[in-house]
Amino acid sequence: MASLKLTLMSLAIWTLSLFYSIQVLFFVAVQFFRKPHSKLWVVKKRPYPPQCLQKHDCGVDKLITVNGVKLHYVENGDPSKPLMVFVHGFPEFWFSWRYQLKEFAKDYWVVAVDMRGYGDSDKPQELDAYQVPVMVQDIKELVTALGRKKFTLVAHDWGAVVAWDFLSQHMDMLEKYIFMDAPSRRVAHKLITSTKEQFKMSWYMFFFQMPKLPELFVRMNDLKMLDIALGKFCSPEELEAYKYTFSKKGALTPPINYYRANLSPNAKRNIRPPTDNPHVPGLYLLGEKDLFISKASAPLLQEQFNNLEYKIVPGGGHFVQQDKPELVNQIMREFLAKK
Repeated sequence: MASLKLTLMSLAIWTLSLFYSIQVLFFVAVQFFRKPHSKLWVVKKRPYPPQCLQKHDCGVDKLITVNGVKLHYVENGDPSKPLMVFVHGFPEFWFSWRYQLKEFAKDYWVVAVDMRGYGDSDKPQELDAYQVPVMVQDIKELVTALGRKKFTLVAHDWGAVVAWDFLSQHMDMLEKYIFMDAPSRRVAHKLITSTKEQFKMSWYMFFFQMPKLPELFVRMNDLKMLDIALGKFCSPEELEAYKYTFSKKGALTPPINYYRANLSPNAKRNIRPPTDNPHVPGLYLLGEKDLFISKASAPLLQEQFNNLEYKIVPGGGHFVQQDKPELVNQIMREFLAKK
């Protein structure tokens, strides 16, 4: 019976992947016929990083090997102060926390990591290397290697997906946590399978199951997707920082593999059920105008994790820590100041 269920789930996922892939191919065809001589797949060569990466004032670049991979991170602040770790999402890297690295270095030792497969961190080839439990272990070993037993965890998008699992498995390591714009896997599965809103919002997750095509789509028109996702709140130079990072050879497949590795019915799901035991204090932030995550995620998360506050970021989109940094920093400070 279990085998039949997995087969049916796989069939449903691949059917949806094919459906959305056909739609994307139609869009690409229209773009090509409008400009048949345009170089749709050409990405501008960027041999050198922009100044905002070469001489940034966010902290010090460092490397560390944990859980069998080399991770790049940027640290700031006094190492004798409490540790705060930032974990990014897609399509981001440590740079998405630039505003928070500067702000919270006043009171914390802040560390923003490039997750495996991103930025200057290692990029394993195996698909299983991007399953959530593996990346939960990355965070655990990173904090341990930094010499800490307790810390505050701040995460966004895919970083938050991983972080909810970390919370379930290693709550004893957390002082507090702040997760943004992504529910836990348990809540995401419930929303996608039971609500039209989240199902429609999640179309790209099914499209990303297809081999090769998602990478080609993201590369179109010199990574135009990054302009669409980040251009409203990034300066031209900051946008170049993202394009420089994701235009590198092999830089797109590992981030997209997060979707391929974890949407599969065979993905490892070490998710503990809700408990009545008191949880460490947490905060869930969601942009008012988030186009990818339903607001229905909040009450379901509060059922799974007690002691969880929820706030809407007015005017914020999906990338709230970047498009509303001052407001997000203020909300974070108010939460962290509570006893």
